[in-house]
Amino acid sequence: METDIVSSSIRESLSEMDSIFNILKKDDKYYVILREDRPDEESRVRRVLGDADMEFTDVFSLLRNRMLKDLSECISIFDNEPLLESLGLREYTEIVYDLTRLGQSQKMLFNYALLGRRGNKGLLQNLGGRRLSKSAVYVPSRNDGEIELFMKHWGVRFNARKTLVFDE
Repeated sequence: METDIVSSSIRESLSEMDSIFNILKKDDKYYVILREDRPDEESRVRRVLGDADMEFTDVFSLLRNRMLKDLSECISIFDNEPLLESLGLREYTEIVYDLTRLGQSQKMLFNYALLGRRGNKGLLQNLGGRRLSKSAVYVPSRNDGEIELFMKHWGVRFNARKTLVFDE
């Protein structure tokens, strides 16, 4: 993670513009996210950043188009935090699993290992996840590899999909 993407004087000039929600940098390109659609603000930002390659959008347009996925892991030039966090979102992986291939005792052991038993934490709690239903859980996406390995170890069929959740 780069800590000094732009100089502090440039960062300060940009942070004084109330119309800017965030600015992200990916490769050699800046993505400027405005609080609302204000084309007149583009020239002000261009004066500060110079000839850099830039793309402009506003928060609501960002949420409606594919750019959000492309920028989800990008880091803000203002606070070095991921874009999703500044939007109040966290990325989770939802796992829906099927235990029909397991015998009754294997199902019980699987659930103990996943959910815990008698005050002992299971894998789900250790990964910061939650149970959604009898056959569905979610974990922070940074931990999805561990839960997927667990499912494979038990020979459990499962489907995983990324989802965004508002911070609690």
